[in-house]
Amino acid sequence: MTDTKITEGLRPSNRVQRVLISSTSWFIGEFAGDDLLITHAWPSLGNRAARQRMLADRHARGAFVAAFLTDDYEKAPGVVVPQYAGYGEMFAAGMSVLFGKRFDAHGSLQNDGIFNLPDLSAFSTFTDPELPQNNHRPRKTLPVLLNLEEVTRLYPVWTGTRDIPALHAFDAACRFYMRALQSSEHDPEQAYLHLITAGEIISEAQYPAGGRLLDPELEALLQRIEKDLPDGKAAGSTLRKRLFEIKRRFVTTFVDYIDQPFFDGGEAEAAFWCFQPDSFKASIGAAYDLRSRFVHTGQSFAGWVEPSHRLNDVQGGQPVVNDKDLRKILERAPTILGLERATRYLILRFGQARLGLDLTPPPPPETTA
Repeated sequence: MTDTKITEGLRPSNRVQRVLISSTSWFIGEFAGDDLLITHAWPSLGNRAARQRMLADRHARGAFVAAFLTDDYEKAPGVVVPQYAGYGEMFAAGMSVLFGKRFDAHGSLQNDGIFNLPDLSAFSTFTDPELPQNNHRPRKTLPVLLNLEEVTRLYPVWTGTRDIPALHAFDAACRFYMRALQSSEHDPEQAYLHLITAGEIISEAQYPAGGRLLDPELEALLQRIEKDLPDGKAAGSTLRKRLFEIKRRFVTTFVDYIDQPFFDGGEAEAAFWCFQPDSFKASIGAAYDLRSRFVHTGQSFAGWVEPSHRLNDVQGGQPVVNDKDLRKILERAPTILGLERATRYLILRFGQARLGLDLTPPPPPETTA
């Protein structure tokens, strides 16, 4: 006869939730907090196919389990069972931005006392191991060691209540950034739109619609127009609406957070392929123009922005297209890799400023005499 007590002890706790996430880059270590553990899920020794993913090639992918505690609740008829798979999305998205690496969330392994089957379809996909989001080295811009212990930087953000609107914006922007990395190799246009959306979310948090985006001199000038001209109020209202346009807020937010270290740490193989301070603002503006043109006309631009072996932020010359307006936009607009690098920097600096995200650089590697 089966011992009921033993059987009950084998059932999963309804307070312990487990989700599966993965990355195309290799990591060491683990993160262990009071109510969160993120650690490796290793392939079995006899599973040769799974162990192929530990090679530095297009199959590379490491799996991790995130286990966390949740509060108990009283189950009763009509009470909807909580679904915690969304936490896997939050963990994967935050880690994607922190490390600048591709992460995927595969769903729950254990949810509210029930075992779940995760979605493993991403394990069958190939990725380019030379791209910065897939390789096994820290990013050159805002580098973070590829060690799960570094999640310590994110934990206070995930669990804090310092600035809830900023936290929501940070999380949402991280999710769109993660989706951009997931789609950048097979659908560069979709990835580009995801990155623009991430930037829009941060810009809305930085400069809410209807909020101030005027320096004192411009504000004083608008007040004079409203006061002195016969139709001043109408003219001032029109000017204010134009000054608060989404594109202006979008570009201004990037300019606010992008500083000199960003320009010192590009991934491109040569300096002239990297963003330059004097043309950065125009480049980000062109990225938004490219998005608007695609959304409103459907004119494809994937071939001009897709990832290149040069890892270039910007175009190296003038694209050969018949449409003069599109040619001008493409000449200025960043590639998908350039926009990704700028968007990651923006999200992290926003997290640092509004949520106290720790961006302390890692110590330099030890040298042997």
